[in-house]
Amino acid sequence: MPILGEKGTMETKEFVKSLLAYGSEKYGLLNDRWVIIGVRGIDFKDGIIKTNNDAINEYNDVLFLIRTVNGSLEFKVYSCTIDPGRYWLNQPMNPAGTARIAEGIYKYKLGMHRGHKAFNQYAKVTVNRYAPHENAKPWFKWKDESSSVTQTGFFAIDIHAKGGSSKFVEMSSAGCTVLNSTWTDAPWLEFYSTIEAAISAHSQAYICYCVMDQSSAVTILS
Repeated sequence: MPILGEKGTMETKEFVKSLLAYGSEKYGLLNDRWVIIGVRGIDFKDGIIKTNNDAINEYNDVLFLIRTVNGSLEFKVYSCTIDPGRYWLNQPMNPAGTARIAEGIYKYKLGMHRGHKAFNQYAKVTVNRYAPHENAKPWFKWKDESSSVTQTGFFAIDIHAKGGSSKFVEMSSAGCTVLNSTWTDAPWLEFYSTIEAAISAHSQAYICYCVMDQSSAVTILS
């Protein structure tokens, strides 16, 4: 339950338990092996989860790696973006607009991204596409934006590390989920190696990735 009487705030472990319940009830998600749950528009600090303003072009989302072992909950937490950066919103690679992965559950496999080990789509994903703003209107918050079209398919929506040290997303994501960690930083190395080892140990073809919008997270935190 929320702590300190503050709406939109919860102890991380309690939030993770609620995420597992959400995934199980909505998607039949199993957690006896590692699963990835990405949540938009939240921060974690000092063992506390809270909502943020879900601003565009910031690393203000969270990836959770979660499993239960003999009834004991284990989890790891990583800062990330699940959304495209401002650069690609203004200069989309696809004529239909820039992709933003939709809330849902997806399958990911070991793969490559621009010469680095990463995670690629194992199956189709659904994306909402956003057309560039007219008259150079700036991008502020996702809640103020509307998508132009929804598509399902293989769009190279990967999960990977960022290429530089900038605190802003910009070119690092054209729709991919990107950890707020470079390829050689500890968070990415831990995230990748944990999943790689699990996939190898269990001869898994893929790992499940559940994406949750901030609006859904708020129902847990409220």
